Amino acid sequence: MGLKLNLKTWVIERLYLPFKVIRYLENQAYSLHYRSIASIHKDVKFVSRGRIYNICNQREAIKLGANTIICGELLTFGHGGSIEIGEWCFVGEGSKIWSAEKIKIGNRVLISHNVNIHDTNSHPFNAQARHQHYVEIVQRGHPRTANNIVSSPVIIEDDVWIGFNSIILRGVKIGYGSIIGAGSIVTKEVPPNSLFINNKVQRKIDESD
Repeated sequence: MGLKLNLKTWVIERLYLPFKVIRYLENQAYSLHYRSIASIHKDVKFVSRGRIYNICNQREAIKLGANTIICGELLTFGHGGSIEIGEWCFVGEGSKIWSAEKIKIGNRVLISHNVNIHDTNSHPFNAQARHQHYVEIVQRGHPRTANNIVSSPVIIEDDVWIGFNSIILRGVKIGYGSIIGAGSIVTKEVPPNSLFINNKVQRKIDESD
């Protein structure tokens, strides 16, 4: 039994190796492209499905600090947006950071997988305007005007930890050192050094934690 398992493992590892090489080369190619469309420190790494979509076509709209790892997706809209991420940050796989105005993330911020951070409603409230906006995106790409789309900045200060499947919406400020529990929806300011779970601040984080 042990021999069969070892043989199976050996075969899987040998078959997986070419895939790993292809994925590595793919990530290297993407990394070179992203450095041409965004302001990225030389020590930033793109791994897994890390992607940048700088639709507003302004290189300085996306800035990434040293030793940051991007496994998720960063996107600016056609009519604007800016994303600034500091040093030693992590953006997990499946996470999306979309900006139409401004998203600023400090240093040493950990963003787990499948987190959504948006500083905009993305579409108009009015149904007819929303449909027209959608048609324009499909037929001509993201429009270069806001078209009554509401947005407001998101600020995430140093040393914040955001748990998986959390949602951070427009106008939110998360104070330094705070922890956002998994699956949370954040729609209002979170004070520094706060534990935020079940969509509300539970308590302060202290040295005993």
